[in-house]
Amino acid sequence: MGAVVECVRQALQDFLAPELREIRGQLTGLDKRLDTIEEVNRVRFQAVVQSLEQIQQSFAFDKRISNIEEEMRRSA
Repeated sequence: MGAVVECVRQALQDFLAPELREIRGQLTGLDKRLDTIEEVNRVRFQAVVQSLEQIQQSFAFDKRISNIEEEMRRSA
């Protein structure tokens, strides 16, 4: 009985060990790709944020609103 268990165990190890190594390698590759994608997206997001900040500054909403409020106070 012990020999059968050992034989089955060895057969499983012979089959599973290479498969698990291959899967581990694939996961490592995917992890690296995800890191690259994450970095690209971070850079893109930063570029979008900078663009939005430039748009906000070019419109100068805060200053315009302050000017309108000041004019309203003067005319009241």
